[in-house]
Amino acid sequence: MRHRPRWALLSFGALIVLALFTFPTWRTLFMRPEQGVPFPLTSAERRELLVRMPNREMAATMYFSSLTAQPVPTEQQPAAVPPDAQIILTTRFSELDALRSARGSVTFYRLIDDTVLLRFDDFEVTNAPQLAVYLSSSEAPQSVQELGGIVPEFPVGELRGTVGSQQFTIPRELRLERYRSVVIVSEGLQLIYGVARLR
Repeated sequence: MRHRPRWALLSFGALIVLALFTFPTWRTLFMRPEQGVPFPLTSAERRELLVRMPNREMAATMYFSSLTAQPVPTEQQPAAVPPDAQIILTTRFSELDALRSARGSVTFYRLIDDTVLLRFDDFEVTNAPQLAVYLSSSEAPQSVQELGGIVPEFPVGELRGTVGSQQFTIPRELRLERYRSVVIVSEGLQLIYGVARLR
């Protein structure tokens, strides 16, 4: 009788040692599985929009593209606008939503030889695959299908980067008054990333 408490104490100690020794294998039974946060390196607002997208592959492409900015290479930075250039029109890009936005000024210049320049200054756009610039006859297109209208959209050219000033030459014969907006399009995703209305 005197030895029973000692055996009970030894058995209890042995169970504790066994439990501690096997802890890594049985601890998962009592833990909830960790839920990884989707799109962890973005804001809550952007995350919510990405999670709600029906096309998961497109959401992933938009997310990973947006994590990097591509400055315009130094050798492709535009030269200063000639002092005798006449400003035809100035406007600004407006933000579309938390996932797709462009910022900066948009200016059309007419040079002495009648060449028209389209210039973006203080420019920044959310990165996406194959970004290109279009002139659209629609004032505020919401989709690539809305770019054209009575007048087909005019492809100005590809962006050279997502951050920094850029300049494009517009053909002299193009009638600018037929267009109502400058649009940044991701040709890879077939989505609009920025619109600047031409007032």
